Amino acid sequence: MNAKRGSRWAIGIGAGLAILLVIATLLLAAFPWGMFKDRIEARLSARIGKPVTISTMTREDRLSFHPVVRLTDMRVPQPDWAKGDGDLARIGEARVGFSALALLTGGPVVETLDLRRARLNFYRAADGRESWSGERSGGDERKGRRPALRSLTVSDSRVAYRDDKRGRSMDAALAVDGKGLRLSGKGDVRGYPVTVTASGAPILGHKAGTRWPFRAEIAGDAVGLTFDGMMDGPLDIGHLRGKVTGHAIDLRVLDAIIEAGLPGTQPVRLTAQVVRERPDWIIESLEGTIGRSEIAGHATVRKREGRTRIDGVIRAAQLDFNDLSSDEGRRKAAAKRARLGDRLIPDTAIDLRKMARTDGRLAIQADRLLWPGSSPFRSLKGVLSLERSRLVVEPLRMDLTRGVLSGRMAVDQRDGGPRLDLALDLRSARLLDFFPETRIDGGLVGRIALNGPGRTIRQAVGQSSGTIALVAKDGSIPARTAALMGQDVGKGLTIDKDKMAVLRCMVARFDVKGGVARTNPVLIDTSRAQTRATGTIRLSDEALALTLSGQPKQGSLLRLKGTVPIQGTIKAPDIQVPKEARSAKGIIKMIGDAIGGDKVPRASDADCDALARSAMR
Repeated sequence: MNAKRGSRWAIGIGAGLAILLVIATLLLAAFPWGMFKDRIEARLSARIGKPVTISTMTREDRLSFHPVVRLTDMRVPQPDWAKGDGDLARIGEARVGFSALALLTGGPVVETLDLRRARLNFYRAADGRESWSGERSGGDERKGRRPALRSLTVSDSRVAYRDDKRGRSMDAALAVDGKGLRLSGKGDVRGYPVTVTASGAPILGHKAGTRWPFRAEIAGDAVGLTFDGMMDGPLDIGHLRGKVTGHAIDLRVLDAIIEAGLPGTQPVRLTAQVVRERPDWIIESLEGTIGRSEIAGHATVRKREGRTRIDGVIRAAQLDFNDLSSDEGRRKAAAKRARLGDRLIPDTAIDLRKMARTDGRLAIQADRLLWPGSSPFRSLKGVLSLERSRLVVEPLRMDLTRGVLSGRMAVDQRDGGPRLDLALDLRSARLLDFFPETRIDGGLVGRIALNGPGRTIRQAVGQSSGTIALVAKDGSIPARTAALMGQDVGKGLTIDKDKMAVLRCMVARFDVKGGVARTNPVLIDTSRAQTRATGTIRLSDEALALTLSGQPKQGSLLRLKGTVPIQGTIKAPDIQVPKEARSAKGIIKMIGDAIGGDKVPRASDADCDALARSAMR
């Protein structure tokens, strides 16, 4: 009897639960969603920071797990800080179909959307704030849900966009219907006019799980970009792939569209295959030209925890470093040269402030280096590693006409301003390749080890400490030059200009402290004379304060006594010829000394091997 009663109780409870489930299901299917208007307004208002209003919100169907709600005169204001004209969004009418069950399970909710008389007005401020973003967590780093839209229609609508951070704007008509998506309008990129168009396949009837073709184009004479590709689903901008082509008068202008932090350059044309797997970008088969430079490569861009990591390979069939400056940059550099004079040390920026949140590894190779004039540098290869404001280029190798310059360069900005660290070795080179006009040759080796603070290479070297050493041996030198370096004016002016002397060694070591390079030693030893230089070079402006003294190894015809000061700069030395060499009286005195048999101590051969070892220590 008790067993029968327990069984009836169980059946009753089960039946009651089933009835409750049916009632709950019917209530969900028939729920009056319009009653949530105030709550939706409140949640949107909290997100935007200003009151969001909806005139009416009513349910159109009576019983369905995929209800359709109609909203009229929906207004979303701009944030207080935004400068954009009008509201962020104003929609005359919106019909929204969604999954009621998804509200409970947490899946994609909105399934159909019909917008009429929509006016969307997006604005990004110079500081990067976006009027459409609100309070976000994770930003672009979030994987995001794939859109669940089965149907989207938009009519009598426009989209406006202004970006004060990147200098771009757009105002375009937008329509989505059975023929597909169409956007058409005008805008500008950094002040250059463009037309903006986009098109996509119909969304209604699109088969789930198949890709959705689209095309977007920004067209203009000064800058342009096209993207022909596929999204994994309609409007799934987080998952897409396709071919990108771009052109611009300057890579910085094109960067206003792609936002990769690229510098100003000569005119550029690029093509690439691009894959977007949010939050990552994969760039493959990159090819193009910048000025007369030809580049190719691939890269992967990843965003994690507020940081961007770029890993890839860039190879140039030919590279002209001048192509990496825009016309504006070239004008500024020319004006600076006119003001300060020509300089040997480059003024290349090494400030990493704009890359504080960027890391990565980039292998670079230039098969052929192009120069406006003669240069011994023929090719370049290196690996750039950037980790939390510390850039290291290692290994770094530049092949010369003869020989190799290799080593390491680092820029450390972890503790304030950038600090440059250079460690370069020169081997198997020839002196003639660097200074062909002098006709001085010899096997050349060298070493540079400098460390100093500065926002450009020139500033950092101008405040650096370390050593600079060059050694040339077993070569040749014009006999006239060798005689003059021994201060033998007579032979320097009378020897056959084609006659050559032996360059036994040229040893130059500079100890650098606080940007001042001091000779230790600088010596040139030839078969005709020996010359020593003493003094300093101020690296900040390359100013010379040197004194030359030469001793002949043979009898002198007319010898200049004393020392010869050298001032000016490295690129424009100013040799201060002593007064006696510039006056008739001085020349007559030198002749008299020669006739009178004025004995001049002759120099002996220097121990070149020992001097070279000491200089390169």
